[in-house]
Amino acid sequence: MNNVDLGVRLTLFTRNACPLCDHMAFALELMRPRYDFQYEKVDVDSDPKLANRYGLRVPVLVDEETEICSGHYDPNTIEAYLAAGRT
Repeated sequence: MNNVDLGVRLTLFTRNACPLCDHMAFALELMRPRYDFQYEKVDVDSDPKLANRYGLRVPVLVDEETEICSGHYDPNTIEAYLAAGRT
């Protein structure tokens, strides 16, 4: 198996029935052709520690321990972060 660089790997913390979460996930999909990143959606209600940490702030987009944005989709902040390449 080849070791392929997948670029930036983000985590999007969400919860069910969250229109803001759905909007951010959709917007991230639209950004993927322009930037080299992958993301994983994680439901904060699946883990009490995550629910306690993120609570009502979802959606929260993070790269490892770096919080990129929370509460709503912020295109300028996300695009600036991705354009910088996190390297």
